[in-house]
Amino acid sequence: MRKVLLISLIVLFSACSSEDKSIKKENTNSNNIEEIKNEDVFKDAIVDSDMIEDEFMKKEIDAKNLYKACSSCHGEKGEFAALGVSKPINSFSKEELLISFYGYIDGTYGGSFKNIMKPHLETKSKEELELLAEYIVDLQ
Repeated sequence: MRKVLLISLIVLFSACSSEDKSIKKENTNSNNIEEIKNEDVFKDAIVDSDMIEDEFMKKEIDAKNLYKACSSCHGEKGEFAALGVSKPINSFSKEELLISFYGYIDGTYGGSFKNIMKPHLETKSKEELELLAEYIVDLQ
């Protein structure tokens, strides 16, 4: 009877000790998983920062391309009075440019010349108009 009891206790304790090991392994594995997840987040952050820089460069290039059509009347630096009538656009603030852009589009700005500008501006998205205004301000 003592032998059976002794063997039972040994089996019971060895079973309990192996459970502890598996729990420790699981905890270790979950810590590794958390560490890996944290590393992935860091890598994603680096990739996102590169993507932001690429988007910035793309927008800068797009704004320059958008302005090419404007430069034929307004000059390379926005320094000309278009058709000898308008103020040089490089003297406008971003807000003034956007007001004039939207005014040309809805017909409330530009007097008799509004019909000249409307077709150029109404095809642009809001984002493109913002980029264009920022680009023109940077020409100053």
